[in-house]
Amino acid sequence: MGQCSSQTVFDTGTVFKRAGVTPAEEAEAGMAAKREGIATNDANSGPSHAEPQIAPPPWQRLPERHRRRRREPISREAIVAAAIRLLDREGLAALSMRRLAEELGTGAASLYWHVGSKDGLLDLVFDELIGEEQVPEADPSRWQEQLKDIARAQRRISLRHPYLVRISIGRIPMGPNALRFSERVIAILRAGGLPPRLAVQGYLLLISTVNGFTVDETGVDDGGPPGPDGNAPPSDPAIRQEAADMARDYVASLPAEQFPNMVALADEFAFADADERFDLLIDIFVDGLARRAAVSSRRDRAAPGAH
Repeated sequence: MGQCSSQTVFDTGTVFKRAGVTPAEEAEAGMAAKREGIATNDANSGPSHAEPQIAPPPWQRLPERHRRRRREPISREAIVAAAIRLLDREGLAALSMRRLAEELGTGAASLYWHVGSKDGLLDLVFDELIGEEQVPEADPSRWQEQLKDIARAQRRISLRHPYLVRISIGRIPMGPNALRFSERVIAILRAGGLPPRLAVQGYLLLISTVNGFTVDETGVDDGGPPGPDGNAPPSDPAIRQEAADMARDYVASLPAEQFPNMVALADEFAFADADERFDLLIDIFVDGLARRAAVSSRRDRAAPGAH
C-alpha cells in the first residue's frame, strides 16, 4: 500500500515497472540523513567518466537528492559493490535492504536515501555487471568473430554472477554501461553490413540467446547451492555427464518402433560439453545473421537505380 509506481507496456507484452519509494520510507530516509549526517547523491552520481553526463531514462528508479554534509563515508558505489559481494556469496534470495545495511554497518534508511528502493539498487547492480564486459572497436573484417567473442564474454559474466539473468528480467538496460555496450555491439553489426532493423534486432536477440542458454546453466530459482540437492543445476562437469548418460540410456530403452530416430541417435544425448554446445549455438546464430546481411546486400545492389 502507498507504493508509488507506474507501468510501461511494450509491444512484446512485457510490463516494466517503475517503482518509487513509499512516503514512510522517504520520511525515514530524511530523518536518518539528519540524524547521521549522511552524504546524499543526486541521480546522476556514479563513477566518473570522460564522456558527457547521460540523461537518465524516464523510468529511472533512483531518487533525486541534494547533497548534504555527512560524518560517515557511504556512497552509491559502495552500496552497489557490497550488494554484488553479497549476491555472489549467497544468491538473490539473501539480498534485502536490511541485510545489506548490516553488511555496511549502517541503517536501511541510509540505503534508501542513496538508491531509492531495492528495485533501484538492482538496476544499479545490473548496469555495474554489464560494465564488466569490454567491447572492442568494430572491425569490419572480423565482425563475426567479434560478435562470438562478445557472446562468450557475456556467458562468462552470467556464470560468474548466476543471478544476473534473473535480475535482468523486466529491466530495460539503459544505464551508462548498458548504453556504451549497446552502442559498441551495434557498431560491430553495422560494420558487418547488417541493415538497420537487422542490426538492432540481431543485437537484442544475441542477448536473448545467451540469456536463454545461461538460464539452463544457472537455474531459475532465487538462491540455493548448485548440485542435485540445490536449486541450481550442477556445475560439476562429471555430474552433468552422469545426468546426460542417464538420458542416453533412457532414450536407448524406448520402443524403437515408436521412436526410431531417437533410439538410433541415443548416443548423441550423452553429449554434455556445455562450452562446445554454446559455441555451436553462437555459430548458428552469427552464421544466420551473416546470410541475412548478404541477402540484404544483394537486394540493395539489384534495386532500380543502384550503382
